[in-house]
Amino acid sequence: MRTDQLIAELAASQRPTGNAQGRIATALAAGWLVSIAGLFLFLGPPLQEMRHTGIASFAVKLGYTVAFAILSVMAAIAAGRPGRKLARPAALIVVPVIMLSFVALLELGSADPAARREMLFGTAYLDCVKSVVLASLPVFVVLVWAYRPLAPIRPPAAGFLIGLSAGAAGAVAFALYCHEPSAAFLITAYTPAMLIPALLGAAAGRPLFKW
Repeated sequence: MRTDQLIAELAASQRPTGNAQGRIATALAAGWLVSIAGLFLFLGPPLQEMRHTGIASFAVKLGYTVAFAILSVMAAIAAGRPGRKLARPAALIVVPVIMLSFVALLELGSADPAARREMLFGTAYLDCVKSVVLASLPVFVVLVWAYRPLAPIRPPAAGFLIGLSAGAAGAVAFALYCHEPSAAFLITAYTPAMLIPALLGAAAGRPLFKW
């Protein structure tokens, strides 16, 4: 069978995608629970910092990271299906970043100039980045397992999106513990932290998802 015929048949078939979607959702939930368990062992009960940051700040953190996770997973599934256009689902991932950047600019514009550096980088920047990356690792492992039934024709892109999904799930987990209140901190710390597993996934995509 020629390669283009194989791709056409895989693109026409709905069954593998449906099965894989369930596997990916289950893997995402399972990996996230493992991440939460790990954070609980090292940091204690979640949501303790919400008393200091406030509900609004927590809602922004959770909304940003959950939206990032959902859109990343949707793009990853599209990347795993031959013939599916990737440009639109991938472009949607940028929407939460643009929206939060607008909020962050308003926040910084109304703040005292002396307070802006701490709003951008917080008091434990590297600890936050490290925690998000570490929390993403169990999610990444199970997502790779769940993703194998799909047939990505661009393994580096698929690996990037799987890594981004894992990074976003790790950020959702750490958002339950984060004591930084500003939206600007989410842009400067959470976003790069989510990109680290994405870049690792892109580098490992070809050997992980080869046919």
